[in-house]
Amino acid sequence: MKETDKSLDPQLWHACAGGMVQMPPVNSKVFYFPQGHAEHAQSNVDFGAARIPIPPLILCCVAAVKFLADPETDEVFARLRLVPLRNSELDYEDSDANGEAEGSEKPASFAKTLTQSDANNGGGFSVPRYCAETIFPRLDYSAEPPVQTVIAKDVHGEVWKFRHIYRGTPRRHLLTTGWSSFVNQKKLVAGDSIVFLRAENGDLCVGIRRAKRG
Repeated sequence: MKETDKSLDPQLWHACAGGMVQMPPVNSKVFYFPQGHAEHAQSNVDFGAARIPIPPLILCCVAAVKFLADPETDEVFARLRLVPLRNSELDYEDSDANGEAEGSEKPASFAKTLTQSDANNGGGFSVPRYCAETIFPRLDYSAEPPVQTVIAKDVHGEVWKFRHIYRGTPRRHLLTTGWSSFVNQKKLVAGDSIVFLRAENGDLCVGIRRAKRG
């Protein structure tokens, strides 16, 4: 990943990350654990070149947070820039620590774990009623059958088109045309989750949560 990589919309990022994930706001204080960083980093982290002993934890200020997604898997992650605090700065107030969480309303979003039928690249996606009626554009139920084209942007800004139809006995909402292509290109399998979000500007966004692989 390069520093010039485009940052995701924070609301879409959080919808894809899930409700259990919380990110510290800019200007808040966090502890940095060097040993934990070294153990979980994808590349080797060598603190041997340091001229002074590395403490087990370092109090830092969050200078920047960048929300990103892996270009291959669509899995979201974040890059934080931390600035170590000097002793004279240890008593500074976290005035903005909760500003992001309290100052903004969460947009409407919905996540569904894919069934074997959903992940079948020759089939369609069974849309839960709440998602169809709350997240998707309004469907004209006076038509026979009620059908529309749903346009959604993924975490990379790529546009996907799905055919949304209300049919069957009993009737249910389905994504048909366009869904198989999405499943194939994203390499989705049963157990992965699909996330739909209605952004503040009205755009429909789609994201992915990968199931943990054994």
